[in-house]
Amino acid sequence: MNTSLGPSPGANRYPEHRISIEPNPGRWQATLNGRVVADSTGTLALDESRFGRVIYFPAADVLTGELLRSDSRTTCPFKGEARYYAAEVDGKVRDVAWFYPDVYAEVAGIAGYVGFYTEHVHVGQVASGE
Repeated sequence: MNTSLGPSPGANRYPEHRISIEPNPGRWQATLNGRVVADSTGTLALDESRFGRVIYFPAADVLTGELLRSDSRTTCPFKGEARYYAAEVDGKVRDVAWFYPDVYAEVAGIAGYVGFYTEHVHVGQVASGE
């Protein structure tokens, strides 16, 4: 788990595609249906061509007891195979978060991290002092 798969197949096919991963300063929270599902000072910001910034939380800082393991899987040619967590949103069970059990070398920094769909989960920086 969380091992490097080597170079990504997407890197050779799409050399113009860029991904950067940087430490994200401050304290961040993810809330779902008004409940905190992640709280961390160790998040990463991933910026990717044609996509918005995604804040990734260390898996240890995600309250997975609030989430259900989903059977969904997708494959990204730059990151690897994603697995999902689901939760009830607006009366329906939906995938709300993802992680990569194994990642390609270019994105090794997100191994052991979880991202959230911001259309279902509010992700934001916590003001200092809160």
